[in-house]
Amino acid sequence: MLFELSIYQIVLGIVALFFLSDGITKFIKREKSQTLFKLAATIIIWGGIFIFSLLPQLTHTISKGLGLGENLNTLIFIGFMMIFIILFKIINIIERIERNISEIVRKEALSKLKDK
Repeated sequence: MLFELSIYQIVLGIVALFFLSDGITKFIKREKSQTLFKLAATIIIWGGIFIFSLLPQLTHTISKGLGLGENLNTLIFIGFMMIFIILFKIINIIERIERNISEIVRKEALSKLKDK
């Protein structure tokens, strides 16, 4: 047998494939909730989980190449970096929505003043 996979690796690989296919399907169907950013994040995160579930020794190779250690710490570090990037993206979106709402409220208030 080429790979000796544990049940956890198989289950994690199936779950990752499910989320990958779900994200790609939503993007192809052009659902409003699925943007290009979400698709890219889905592919990067769940694709990485899929690859690391099937090839766990790859984390060791990557961590040695980056000089970050010799175990799962590299994967955790990369995960935290991705979470911070996503959080900053969400914060920017919220700030833009707040500006848009403020502008709409101001215009509505001015139009009501003009009507009186």
